[in-house]
Amino acid sequence: MTFFRLLLSPFALLYACIVAVRNFLYRTKIYGSIRYDFPVICVGNLSAGGTGKTPHVEYLIRLLQQNNLVPATLSRGYKRKTAGFVFATAASTADDIGDEPLQYFSKFQNISVAVAENRVMGIAVLLAHALQTDVVLLDDAFQHRAVEAGFNLLITRYDALFTQDYLMPMGLLREFRSGANRAQAIVVSKCPDFISSEEKNKIAANIHQYCDAPIFFSRIKYGTVFNFFGETNFDAQKEIVFISGIADNTVPEKYLKTISPKVAIVSFADHHRYYTTDLEMIYRTINNEKRNWNEFNLVTTEKDAMRLKPFQHWFAAKNLSLFVLPIEIEFEKNDKEKLNEMILNFVKTE
Repeated sequence: MTFFRLLLSPFALLYACIVAVRNFLYRTKIYGSIRYDFPVICVGNLSAGGTGKTPHVEYLIRLLQQNNLVPATLSRGYKRKTAGFVFATAASTADDIGDEPLQYFSKFQNISVAVAENRVMGIAVLLAHALQTDVVLLDDAFQHRAVEAGFNLLITRYDALFTQDYLMPMGLLREFRSGANRAQAIVVSKCPDFISSEEKNKIAANIHQYCDAPIFFSRIKYGTVFNFFGETNFDAQKEIVFISGIADNTVPEKYLKTISPKVAIVSFADHHRYYTTDLEMIYRTINNEKRNWNEFNLVTTEKDAMRLKPFQHWFAAKNLSLFVLPIEIEFEKNDKEKLNEMILNFVKTE
């Protein structure tokens, strides 16, 4: 444990007391939790951000739609400017509903997407209007104990397992490691392409100290880079300027370096709200280096693209293309079959 973490230990102790009292109140039913008589799946984590919940929610949407089921998503709508319950529509922006809900709405057909701070109220309003919904997917609601999801899918990152982390502010844990015992399945995300059986067993043994849920291993799969606003093709011979407002750039940067001779990262805080001044700063930086913009591809993430969407006219005025790097997650065959079976059995029997 580092000296800096030791300095933060009194604050972590205070936070631990708050978490312990809250958990006690829910465990003893002093605080009530609602369990629904229809399928509610929660995708969440114990850590603050960066585990890859969004592509796992999208994985579930695809799985459910492929099996003729109608999912709906309910999120808090992090960093939106609105409050209360809001349905996503064709006119919605990231300021209205948040970047991740807007991404779900933009990518998938015949799906209801809503945001609400209060998930209990949100579920009630959502189902009152989206009558054909077969299953509600709660995005990042593992700590929202007022709702007792029938199926909790807990995501933990391969290189930052919750078993090795500490409570905030010493670490990134939102609650005790033992909170994992509420999960029905755990996914170790952002894995390398190959993990030995020995390493998987070691990771599983560490996790099983805190819960008995089955463990699955997922990895990031990148799609074909596409032009967000226009038709210009991506030129892999050009250098990349990667605009990023996500929690961790490590994985996308590593991938981009396999498809381009040079990658420069322009990094902002997670869920950064972009302004014209941000884009002008990037533009001036390249110009000050006396570089030709034709030598570059501007690339961003799917979530950032949702927040950059209102600036289409700015990109057009500068004669710049904005390319998006899409991601999905994939499992090894056995893991995929077992997890899919668990999810579908839950939805069909709940």
